[in-house]
Amino acid sequence: MTHAELRQTFYQALTSTYLQGELLSLYHWCVEELEGWSKTQAYLKNDNEVSDESLRRWKEVITRLQTSEPVQYIFNKAHFGDLELYVDPSVLIPRPETEELVMLLLENEEEANLSVLDIGTGSGCIPLAIKNQRKGWKVSGCDISDKALAVAHRNAEVLKMDLHFFNADALDSETPLQKADVYISNPPYIPEKARSEMAANVLSHEPHLALFAPPSDPLAFYKTITTMAVNNSVKRVYFETHATDMKAFISEMTKIWSGEVVVKKDMAGKDRFVVLK
Repeated sequence: MTHAELRQTFYQALTSTYLQGELLSLYHWCVEELEGWSKTQAYLKNDNEVSDESLRRWKEVITRLQTSEPVQYIFNKAHFGDLELYVDPSVLIPRPETEELVMLLLENEEEANLSVLDIGTGSGCIPLAIKNQRKGWKVSGCDISDKALAVAHRNAEVLKMDLHFFNADALDSETPLQKADVYISNPPYIPEKARSEMAANVLSHEPHLALFAPPSDPLAFYKTITTMAVNNSVKRVYFETHATDMKAFISEMTKIWSGEVVVKKDMAGKDRFVVLK
């Protein structure tokens, strides 16, 4: 089998699972990981024969992709800003919107010495991206999942960044979070009623602990984090949200936060971020 024939096999096996644009992106991702080839090299080597070992690995990847398993989990790799991170099913795959959250903080915080705490850190993508741009800041992250914290520690070690990660339950107001100048959080915010609308690759493979808000109160994380921020005299809080009713969200925040509550849109024009000043 040639690589041109392998590409056709790849597309035929996955065309019912992915859109055409997704397929092209997935193919080039797999080519880079499995063959070490760039997009240009892949087409220049169309007539090359596929080795038995390479074909075995391609078949394994195709089988996993047919189950909608995210390619980031297959290769344990995700990109976030300028960073390449290790990811596995114990953490969410970092999203572009969360990159925007980090950029929002970086654009608004100009102090030379600042302490920042990321609440619900997962892979550590947020504090690592912040530390990568602000070497002099004291940056830390917490999560309730020890498996997620292991991933965050691993990423910090590989990237040779000095960050502090620790276990904490962001819903436990009885155990206060450590103090910092700024809190940032992309907490579990998807309401249970939206479960049926979610893509199969997310619902079947990514950790529900990091996805879904408590059924009894979809804003529970935001309320508790904001309360802790007030108690710890935090200067500013940066949130990523899924608020379908932003007026109600702001109303709840203003009951707790006495300062300014600012809503920011994401690149798609959706109300996505809330900054407490």
